Amino acid sequence: MNAVRAYHQSAVSEENLHKLRLSRSETEGLCLRDIHCPYCGYLVERVFSDITGHKMVFCKKCKEEYPVNLGYFRRASYQKKYDGFHFHRQHR
Repeated sequence: MNAVRAYHQSAVSEENLHKLRLSRSETEGLCLRDIHCPYCGYLVERVFSDITGHKMVFCKKCKEEYPVNLGYFRRASYQKKYDGFHFHRQHR
């Protein structure tokens, strides 16, 4: 079983490519924030500033699954900007 597995991505339809491009353009100017596991502190999710409500989160490190109210996990100490490829930390 020492064979290297090759994962082939199927072709993405033009409609889905268009939706992905629209989604990327809609995130310009939004801030990113990190959601860390409240049990072990592991980074479980990165969400944009316009997301609201509740989300089920699974931590890959401690294997806990729990609901999160995203409003409780906002941090005012810094912002993260999304430029399409990199995340930058900016201090206020």
